[in-house]
Amino acid sequence: MRVNSMSERLIIGVDAGGTKIRAGAVTKRGKILTSTKILTETARGRSIVLKNIVNSVRQVWSKDVRAIGVGIAGIVDHKKGIYRQGPNFPTAFKNVPLATLLRKTFKVPVTVDNDVHCFTLAEAKFGSAKRFSSVVGLTLGTGIGGGIVIDGRLYRGRNNAAGEIGHMTIGFGSDAVCGCGRKGHFEAFGSGSAMARLYKQRTGTTADPLAIEKAALEGSAKAKETARLMSEAIADGLANIVHVLNPDIIVVGGGLAAADLIWKPAIAKVGSRIVYPALRDTPIVRASLGADTNILGAALITDLL
Repeated sequence: MRVNSMSERLIIGVDAGGTKIRAGAVTKRGKILTSTKILTETARGRSIVLKNIVNSVRQVWSKDVRAIGVGIAGIVDHKKGIYRQGPNFPTAFKNVPLATLLRKTFKVPVTVDNDVHCFTLAEAKFGSAKRFSSVVGLTLGTGIGGGIVIDGRLYRGRNNAAGEIGHMTIGFGSDAVCGCGRKGHFEAFGSGSAMARLYKQRTGTTADPLAIEKAALEGSAKAKETARLMSEAIADGLANIVHVLNPDIIVVGGGLAAADLIWKPAIAKVGSRIVYPALRDTPIVRASLGADTNILGAALITDLL
């Protein structure tokens, strides 16, 4: 779909995920005029993934586009616009100069960053955390991602890896394996993949988080126990964030945040994990921008909104 923007300056935001790519043309006020969604097709290899990213931009392109921002899961060299690596893309999809490739194709500035950095920036600017100065964003999906925004700016750390919350260790000595292959990480206990593993250990049955939640709501004791363990782990992770960063607010997205069976007990348990009473009132809220969050965040990383 082409954009009829009456000469309004636009920024294209791209959310490049392992399953699908969403792109949108965003105004300076944060309104998405038009958007598209196409399959990533990771199984078809590096060149097809790149072709699909380019095609997603073309589908929302107009002559009024001034820049492109891309959010993508994994480690990104933000300064050079290079996608280093991540778990959801082909093995060969490493050290990809995404910014250079898109800049050559579309002749506008291009910025690339981690997708949860984009998520956090969008929620800090337009969403649940827009009234707060220091914001930690957390996504609870197949894996766990994070981002940190201070006074409206992303805190990136030395290698743009600040916010890799899923890889903090909460189960020292545990055999639970994270998506990165290491043991004991938060992601190994509080993610969707962890939930599937915990349930299979107890039942011998393979099921996704939605099916496990449904089984728990229907009375399955083993599904309920799985949900309880998930809520315990998530409470531990959230308490660690409060202790280490003392943010004004934590905003949480991803599929598991929408599951009341996990979310409500986790939030209820956080306070008991926090040592200092003054920190126990730290707001922990759900994200509010929905499917558009990463498009808006990707547009924001261009620094033109």
